[in-house]
Amino acid sequence: MPLLTGAMGCRRYRVLNQPESIPRDEWLSALHEHRFREPPSSARGGENLGWVSLQNLCVTEFTHEGCFFNQYFAWSFRIDNKKLPGKLLAALLDLRIQDWLAETGRERIPARVKGEIKEQLELELFPRQLPSVAAHDIAWDLKEETIRIFTNSAKVNESFRILFSQSFGLETRAIGPVDLVAEHRNADAWMTRVDVIGHSDYRPPEA
Repeated sequence: MPLLTGAMGCRRYRVLNQPESIPRDEWLSALHEHRFREPPSSARGGENLGWVSLQNLCVTEFTHEGCFFNQYFAWSFRIDNKKLPGKLLAALLDLRIQDWLAETGRERIPARVKGEIKEQLELELFPRQLPSVAAHDIAWDLKEETIRIFTNSAKVNESFRILFSQSFGLETRAIGPVDLVAEHRNADAWMTRVDVIGHSDYRPPEA
């Protein structure tokens, strides 16, 4: 949990049209509505994501004491991704195909049959496979109307922004290095220096 351990790698966003009155109970309910849920079947792979507690990625109960810290609203974004080892799946599939060819006496296997064998194999293997699990801490500064997510992964950031919008009905705009310089009290002096040395902006273009 980087937010609690002191790691500072993050991306920042401006929360657009944040209400003046903070509906804390409603926002806790929004977290609960979009909380992380275990998939309905363990025999399927893919990505599964949702909100979890800041203190423990297995907890999906959100309380005032566990989420609000002075001007900050904090929780975590959990993403599970279950995949089968590609080489193992290919090797086992090859053995099943060889067995099918031996039983039928045919030289080639139809694509439809191969697909059915692969699907059956995945149904057998996925329940035995644990997903990769990641949790990314989030800190919403309600006073400054900014939000930080403690990961620099572009894919995770995009997934976060989509779920954040779905949960709270608010949009976010990425804050780049130039924005941070421009908002500083020494902006007049610093901006000319930034222009001299050149700069790049990681933010995606606005839609």
